[in-house]
Amino acid sequence: MNRQAALTEFFEQFGLAYSSLNVDSVTSTFIMPFTTNVNGDITHWTEFEPLRQTTEMLFSWYYQQGFRNAHYEIVDQVFVGSDHATVELRWHVAREDQHYWIHYTGYQLRWVDAGWKICGIMQISTPEKSDLPFNSENSEAWSPLALAEAALGHEIHRPNNHPTNNE
Repeated sequence: MNRQAALTEFFEQFGLAYSSLNVDSVTSTFIMPFTTNVNGDITHWTEFEPLRQTTEMLFSWYYQQGFRNAHYEIVDQVFVGSDHATVELRWHVAREDQHYWIHYTGYQLRWVDAGWKICGIMQISTPEKSDLPFNSENSEAWSPLALAEAALGHEIHRPNNHPTNNE
């Protein structure tokens, strides 16, 4: 399988894991070192377990906010050499109250051991209502990482056990 086809298959599997908020399946796609960039707040992760625990906390919070399943559309995809790629996805998250959240996430990937792994995630801004792909009173722009970090900031421990400072 070529790397383009492998990237498409990778996101099909990743999308299923994210849609079901499956922490172990999602984090199995991560590789260290790992970087998160949430509205310019950059964190470098060098150990897997703290990142897995943070992902578990975030997914629990998403579920409590009504997240029930998700699907994605590829917005942009760029290969950088043969071993790196950047992909932007637009996620449509179905909520328990029959409303939708829509958010954009950028992923940086590396080709490792004959497969793609995520080495970074970026959520910089929330799209304006006019930028939503369909006009519906049941949809709203949502930046899950930024909202979760604002709500859970005192509980999220970043590398070296420094809690976020969102007080």
